[in-house]
Amino acid sequence: MLALSRLSVRFRLSAAIAVLFGLILLVSLIGMRVLNRTEMWMNVLHQDTLTEVSDALDLSRRAADLATSAPFLYALFPPFQLEQEAQSVLSNLRSIEDHAARDPALDLPLARLRLAIDDLTTALVPQTARKAELTAIDRDMLRLNGRVRRLSGDTTLPLAEREVWAGLQQLTASAIGAGRADALIELGEFTRRYKRVRDQIVPGLTAVHRETFDEIETALSRSDSLFVLKHRELAAQLDAENALFRIRQEAGRISTYAEEKVAQAEARLSQARAETSDNLGVAKNSFLALTLMSLLVAITSSLYVSRYVARNLRRVADAMRKLAAGDHRSDLPRARVSEDEIGQLFAAFQVFRENARKLDRRTGQIRRQNALFSRVFRNIKDGVAISAADGRIEAENDKLRSLLRLPPEEAEEPANMQALIDRSAFTRQVSAGERGGFEEYTDASGHVLELRHSPLPDGGAVWLLSETTERKRIDERLEEIRRVETLGKVAGEVAHDFGNILSSISGNLHLLKRADDEQARYLRTRIGSAVDLGVSLTERLLAFARKQHLEPQVTDLSMLVEGMADLLEIALPENISLDFDLPAEPVNALVDPGQMESAILNLCVNAGQAIEGAGRICVSVGTGQDGGAQLSIRDDGCGMTPEVLHRATEPFFTNRSDGSGTGLGLSMVDGFVHQSGGRLDITSRIEPPERGTTVTLNFPPLKAEEAPQEVALQAPGTALVVDDDPAYLDSAGKALERIGYTLHRASSFAEGAAQIRELPQLDLLLSDLNLDNGASGWDLLQLGAGLHPDCQLILMSTRRIGRIPESLRGSPGLASLAKPVTDADIRSLIAQTAQRPEA
Repeated sequence: MLALSRLSVRFRLSAAIAVLFGLILLVSLIGMRVLNRTEMWMNVLHQDTLTEVSDALDLSRRAADLATSAPFLYALFPPFQLEQEAQSVLSNLRSIEDHAARDPALDLPLARLRLAIDDLTTALVPQTARKAELTAIDRDMLRLNGRVRRLSGDTTLPLAEREVWAGLQQLTASAIGAGRADALIELGEFTRRYKRVRDQIVPGLTAVHRETFDEIETALSRSDSLFVLKHRELAAQLDAENALFRIRQEAGRISTYAEEKVAQAEARLSQARAETSDNLGVAKNSFLALTLMSLLVAITSSLYVSRYVARNLRRVADAMRKLAAGDHRSDLPRARVSEDEIGQLFAAFQVFRENARKLDRRTGQIRRQNALFSRVFRNIKDGVAISAADGRIEAENDKLRSLLRLPPEEAEEPANMQALIDRSAFTRQVSAGERGGFEEYTDASGHVLELRHSPLPDGGAVWLLSETTERKRIDERLEEIRRVETLGKVAGEVAHDFGNILSSISGNLHLLKRADDEQARYLRTRIGSAVDLGVSLTERLLAFARKQHLEPQVTDLSMLVEGMADLLEIALPENISLDFDLPAEPVNALVDPGQMESAILNLCVNAGQAIEGAGRICVSVGTGQDGGAQLSIRDDGCGMTPEVLHRATEPFFTNRSDGSGTGLGLSMVDGFVHQSGGRLDITSRIEPPERGTTVTLNFPPLKAEEAPQEVALQAPGTALVVDDDPAYLDSAGKALERIGYTLHRASSFAEGAAQIRELPQLDLLLSDLNLDNGASGWDLLQLGAGLHPDCQLILMSTRRIGRIPESLRGSPGLASLAKPVTDADIRSLIAQTAQRPEA
C-alpha cells in the first residue's frame, strides 16, 4: 500500500487507460479477422453483381453530371470559356455512349441528348458579343441620362429648354429600360415608348439639344440597333432554355434506366447479406465477452476517481469556500498525505490560507486608515468634495454646504460643484489671485469664499472651499494703504523737486540784486534752467491729470505701429506672440506721435501682464463707422470682471497680483485720447472661449484742412541700393524702379563702396544698416555724402536705428526706413525729405 500511495493519480489513470486500450485492440483484431473473411466473399460477389451495379451507378452519375453541367453553359459568356465547357459536356456525353455501347435501349435518348447540346451551344455562342454591345450602350445611356437630368434640373435655364432636356431624359430612360428588359413583351413596351418620346421631342430640338440627341442616336447603334440586339438576345435565351429542358428530360430517362439496373442488383445482394449475417454472429459473441472485461476495468477506474480523487477535491473545495467566507480556522487532515497531485493540492491550500490571513490583517489596517480619513473629512473646517471624471460629486462633508449657505443634502441626483455654487448666493469674482490656481466667490453680505481643486489620476478632482472673508478685508485695507502711500510718494517727490526749484530761483534772485552785468546774465541763465525744470515737472503732473501739452500732427497709425514692431516684441515676454492687422491704405489721425507711441507701448505691456503663460496679442488698425481712425489691442489674458472694468481708468487703481502697478498707465492713455478728441472703449470677458480684453482707441475723422497733401516728387535720377540679403535687395530695387529711378544694385559693402566711387552722379543712396563681415551702412552713407553732396541718404533696418554719426548730423538728405520697404514708404520719405529746408 505504501508503494501504491506514492504512485501519482496520473500514473494510475494512465494504467487503467492502457488496459482499456489493450482490450479494444483485441476486439479490433477479432473484427479484422471477421472482416477479412467477409471481404473474400465480397470479392466473389463483386465479380458478378457489384460490377453491374457499379456500371449502372456510373451511368446515372454521368447523366446527372451532364444535366448539371449543361446549364452552366447558359451562364458563360466569354467565347473561350463557352467552347471549353461545351467540349467538356460533349466529352461527358461520349463517356456515357461508351458505357451504353452494350445496351441498344439507350441509343435513341443519347442521340436526342447530343442534338439538344448542339442546339444549346448554337444559341449561346453569339450571346457574348451581344452582351458586350448591350453593356456598352447601357453605360453610354447612363452617362447621357445623368447629363440631361442635370440640365433639366438647372433652374437657371428657361422652362422650354428644360422641358426639352426632360424629354431627352425620358428618351435615355426608355433606352436604358429596353437594354435591361427581361422579356420580349417588356422590350416591346420600351421600344414603343422610345419611339413615342422621340417623335414628340424631335420637332422642338434646337442646336443646343441636337448635339446631345445625335449622341444618343449614335450610342444606340452599334453593329445593329439596341432594340434588335436585345430582341436577338432574348430569343437566343428562349432557344437555350428549350435545349436545357430537352437535356434534362433525356438525362432523366438515362437515370431511370440506371435505377432499374440497380434495383435488379439489390435483389441479388439481399441474398448475399443473409449469408454474411451468420458469419457476423460469431464475431458479436466475441465482442460481448471483451466488452464485459472493458466494463470491469472502467468501473474500477471510476470507483478510484470518485472515492479518492473526487472526495479529496470536494474536501479541498469545502475548505476553500469556508476560507472565502472568512473562516481562517478551517483545515484539511494531515494524516496519510500522499505525494501525488492530491497531496500537492493539500499543501497549496495551507499556503493559500496563510496568505489569506496576511490579507485579512492588511485589510484591518486599511479599514483603520479609512476611519481616520473619515474623521478628518467630517471635522475639517473647510468644505471638501470629491468629484468623478464626469464632474458629479461623489462625496462631500457637511461644511461644504454650510459655507455655501445651502440646506443639508437631500435625496436628489448627484450635482457638480458648479451647480452647487449656482444654487448659492455667491458669484464668481475675477482677481489676481485666480491666476494663482484658485477661484474667488462673494455674496451680497460681503462673505468671501476661496475655491481650489486638485486633479486625481482617474480624471476626478478634489475640491477645497475655504472662508476668506476676514483675510480679504485685511487685503483690501492693505491695498488702500498702498494707494495712499503711492500718492504720498508722488506728492513728496513733486514737493521735493519744486522745493529745490524754488530755492534755486530764490537764491539766484537774491544774488541778482548785487551782481554786475556779466554775473546777472549767468544768474538769469540759472533761473531759466530752474524754470525749465519746473515746466518739465509740471508737464508730468499734467499727464497724470490728463492736461499735458500735446503737439498733434497728421499721423499714419499703420506706419507708426509698423515702426514700433521691434520695440513691442522686445517689451513683451518670449512666450507671447504679437500679431498685426494693418491695412495697405494709410489710416490718418491728428495725434501727438510720441504720446501715441507711449500709449500703444503702455497698452501692450498691460496686455502682456494679463497673460499667464503662453498667449497672443493682436494690434489692429482700421477705420470706424464715422470714418475716423481706430486702433485696437486685444489679448487672450484673464480678462476683467464688470467691477474691475468699471474702475479700470480710475487714477491709482490697479489689479495686478504683485501690487507693483501705480494705477496711472491706463488713466494717462484715457486722458491722452480724450485730449486728442477721441474716446477709449474697453471690452473684456473672463469666460472662454472669448476670454480676454480689447482696448480700442477711437479718433475723429480729419477735417479737409487737416488731411495730408500730396507732394510732387522731384524727377527721379540715379539710385544705388546696397543690401547683403537678396530678398530685401530685390524688393527695394523694384520699388525704386517703379518710381522711375535708374537703379544700380550692390550685394556687399565692398561692391557698394566701389560703385559710389565710380558713378559720376548719384541722386539717392539706400543702404542696409548691418552689411556683410560686420560692415556698417553708416560708412557707406558717409562715403556717399563726401563724394556726392546733393545725394539723398536713406538707411534701412529691421531694428530701431541708434545714434547717428557726428559727420552726418544735420544732413538735410538723411532719413531712415524700416524693413520691408514698400513703394508708399519710399514715396512718403522722399517727399518729406524734399520739403526740408537746406542746412
